[in-house]
Amino acid sequence: MAGDTELGPLEMKVLGLLGAESAAVGDLQQRLRQGGDDLAYTTVMTVLVRLCEKGMAVRSKEGRRFLYSAARRAPAVSRGILSRIQRSLFRGDRVRPILALLDDAELSDDDLRALRKTIDERLRRRG
Repeated sequence: MAGDTELGPLEMKVLGLLGAESAAVGDLQQRLRQGGDDLAYTTVMTVLVRLCEKGMAVRSKEGRRFLYSAARRAPAVSRGILSRIQRSLFRGDRVRPILALLDDAELSDDDLRALRKTIDERLRRRG
């Protein structure tokens, strides 16, 4: 199964929670619960093991527990998934998906400000 980059919805959700900093299974389970997904500890652990098998996550041992973080290749694979979605839903248009997100009624004012800040920072870096 190593090298398989096909991800299911739950795998994508868990991968989205993983960052460069390591997190324990229980921490991720709690973050999933806060997002409305009440999953068993063993379910979260199984998803993390599968992500490791696919090369999307890495684990390290700290004391008696394992900590998980996103693998170096995870951002590239995530971009590839988003690119496939963009091509199939928006026929390659790069702006329409972003505009579709802006129409999401669940975006708060803080979410919109964070988007603006990120866009402004990218524009400044480009010169």
